[in-house]
Amino acid sequence: MGNNLIKALRGVSPRTAMRTAISHVFLLIGTIWGGLPYVFLQLLLVAELVLLTLATIPLYPGRGVLTHALDMLKLCAGLAFVFFFILVGYGVARGGNQHSMVAGLIELRDVGIRDSAWAVGYLVLSLAVSMHTALHSANPRKTWAKSKLAEGATTFLALFFMVFVTFFIGKPILSGLELEGLKIDVGVLLSTLMVIVRYVLSLVMSTISDLDMDAISRDPYLKGGS
Repeated sequence: MGNNLIKALRGVSPRTAMRTAISHVFLLIGTIWGGLPYVFLQLLLVAELVLLTLATIPLYPGRGVLTHALDMLKLCAGLAFVFFFILVGYGVARGGNQHSMVAGLIELRDVGIRDSAWAVGYLVLSLAVSMHTALHSANPRKTWAKSKLAEGATTFLALFFMVFVTFFIGKPILSGLELEGLKIDVGVLLSTLMVIVRYVLSLVMSTISDLDMDAISRDPYLKGGS
């Protein structure tokens, strides 16, 4: 797996790597300076994936309402499963006497209504603009696949991998710093690791060929149907 990852990354052009790096640096700066808790940001990404999937449905009407409903159910179940371990991982990384899930839930409780409304509004606006662009392009499905579906796949994988990164990288780093008498905000560290993971996955996603993207745009689902 490691060799395949290195091979894929070698196929990324320096220009793409730099452009992707700049966008992720801004993402990290916005995340840290914005002051939004790590758990809340992860929840926003979960919400984005749900909204993205809902927005994709009109592009594939031939699959039928029932099939789309089942896909949404499976997606929500998968995201709930991943988010549960994100909560647990955050609590373990943070430590203390609280139950591992309680620490994450407390962070969500402290988020204000204004922050939540702004974040959700941004997600909806971003999806609306992307959908408008796709629908007015020569190939709406391909345009949507190259922009939002590729981005959504990257986000889902980043959420999934962060469960392991938190336990096997984040927690050891925090423990090592603690032994040295140093402290770092758990949310800042995990947000940084999340951006790094997403950056690497974005580079890998950028290596998908135009031919493969055509195939994905025709049917981005695991099972057939158009």
